[in-house]
Amino acid sequence: MIILEGQLPLLFRGGGHMSLEAIIWDVDGTLVDSEELHRAAFNTVFDEYGLDCRWSRKAYSKLLKVTGGKERIRYYAKLSGMEKSFPSSIEDMHARKTEIYHESIRLGKLHLRNGVKEILNRALEKGIRLAIATTTSMSNVEALFSSGVLQSEHWEIIVSGEHVTCKKPAPDVYLEVLRRLELDPMDCIAVEDSENGMESAVTAGVPTIITTNGYTRYQEFGKEIALVHCLKHGLTTLEGLKTPITINHFEAWHAAARHLVKGRVHPITSSSHS
Repeated sequence: MIILEGQLPLLFRGGGHMSLEAIIWDVDGTLVDSEELHRAAFNTVFDEYGLDCRWSRKAYSKLLKVTGGKERIRYYAKLSGMEKSFPSSIEDMHARKTEIYHESIRLGKLHLRNGVKEILNRALEKGIRLAIATTTSMSNVEALFSSGVLQSEHWEIIVSGEHVTCKKPAPDVYLEVLRRLELDPMDCIAVEDSENGMESAVTAGVPTIITTNGYTRYQEFGKEIALVHCLKHGLTTLEGLKTPITINHFEAWHAAARHLVKGRVHPITSSSHS
């Protein structure tokens, strides 16, 4: 794939796009800029458990390379040599962290990222299906639904880290979404914010758009079809004006990806389970 740096390839400007059937979205850092709330919840639960540790933004940026909250806690405990200080049940600790995070959502501290609502609405108007492929828990997704941040009726398929054997960067969540959608990977586009997400989607054969956030802006990508730092102000015109990414850009990037591949991408065998 190629990096288009937020610009339409000339070949595909002005229409003639092959059909984009579905957009598959990651959640944390992609649909919602939630990582700061997650970090705060981790630090609060560390305080509650009397642990002498606090994750700074810099430290958390590195820890985000470990997918899954429980896995992140275990990794940190081992890396810091504090394994004996942490409770025997990381699951209980993480469950409390999730409660704290959900309370933040209920208090209205989380919103869709800039430009996301417009993309979702236009996709639905055009009959493009919406799906979620995330390593976060279903309870975190449901919290977004119950708070009104996301509209549950808009999402046809949701696959979380609880539904698969291996989390990102393994392709399992994407392969399971594709299985449920009954679509070829090249009929879809994935939207991700991180290297792990990119690897997961690309390994499954899905062309991927990267929209970075404060935690992933400086990660090394390279396999995506487009990289933008903000969907709302993702393009710069010849006059130097900022203009939003639209569903037309998604369709053009999708058409460009199909043209580059010149054939079907067959997904590898999944170890997913329902």
